[in-house]
Amino acid sequence: MADIPPEIFDTILDHVHILDGEANLSIMAPVHTFDTVPLTNHNRTIGVTFGALVAHPLCTFRSHVRRLSLHEVAPPTAFWVSSVLPQLALLPHVEDISIYYARFTNVAEEEWRAVSLWGPQLKRLGMHSIHFDQASRVTELVSRCTNLEHLALHYIEDGDLHRAPKGGDIFVGTPPLRFLRSLSLYHGIALRAEFLTWLCPRPGSIMVHTVELGYISKQNAHYLSRFLYDIGRSITSLAIAFSDSSDSTDGQDAFCRVADLTTLTKLETLQFGDLPIFPTYLGRGLSAKHVPSILAKLNSPCLKEIRFDVSMEEVADLEMIDWENIVPTLNGAGYSALEVLSFARTINEEILEAAKTWLHEHVGKRLKRNVEIRFYALY
Repeated sequence: MADIPPEIFDTILDHVHILDGEANLSIMAPVHTFDTVPLTNHNRTIGVTFGALVAHPLCTFRSHVRRLSLHEVAPPTAFWVSSVLPQLALLPHVEDISIYYARFTNVAEEEWRAVSLWGPQLKRLGMHSIHFDQASRVTELVSRCTNLEHLALHYIEDGDLHRAPKGGDIFVGTPPLRFLRSLSLYHGIALRAEFLTWLCPRPGSIMVHTVELGYISKQNAHYLSRFLYDIGRSITSLAIAFSDSSDSTDGQDAFCRVADLTTLTKLETLQFGDLPIFPTYLGRGLSAKHVPSILAKLNSPCLKEIRFDVSMEEVADLEMIDWENIVPTLNGAGYSALEVLSFARTINEEILEAAKTWLHEHVGKRLKRNVEIRFYALY
């Protein structure tokens, strides 16, 4: 079998059927080594079929799977991920798991205990748009990953999306602090004060290098700023994005009032996320209001690059950013290491060169240091 070319393996896999003949596995090539298994489907068939294949007594590839991606339909209808977790737990060497749009709201207690997919072997865990029956399930699972290096929790909810957290929602388990170096928290449970306290019980408890926080709002600005202060000394790359109430900048204002950024002394890259400045966006003149204030608060002698995730349609949109206050700050002593100003390439290619010219004339030439202006792909 070892002499069979990989292409033959792929062809076989693309035509494998479970014994009852109901479903084609259809894991598209090339995954002959089973290093990466993406399970992205518009019904539960492929996921359940793969789970049955893993559990089959004749399965020989369990020890080869390193990365696993489970993707339900959005919005979820079949909720197949939770039903195959016991089978997927038979994969002993998975190091990277990403789960999208799943619901874990009717999982029996014994099934939770049986799932060993989350464990010391896991180095990267990403959960996106997931519903749990209770908030403690999140920390219960994360705490099993004692060697975790990267954690991404995006839009994690428990129960009713619109209700306040229950008084009995207690976060359990010990946070994986030892090796955690990358952290991405967006919306939902991950931005609750109780979760942030669980994750970082004391200043410096976690030594993360890369951090993404979004969306900062009026409601969470105070404890997110405190969390950022507590973990700031090890951060080299920071991305932040805001969420304001309609026709206001209350989220930006609340954070800028209380934020203490003095611990960010090792910061090398700062990214301002989600800056819609295109003409049809009603609040485009306010979306970047926080930028000058945050830059004025920073004093990181290592800062080399500042990124702007702008969404724009024409060159004039760049005028929505307050360069009159930004440029003097960047000319100050606190930005002596600055090398690059980067902008997301979410604009028409036809005006890209014109945008570069505008930025060079209105920003680049006014800076005392030689700073490169470049555009990068956001996705």
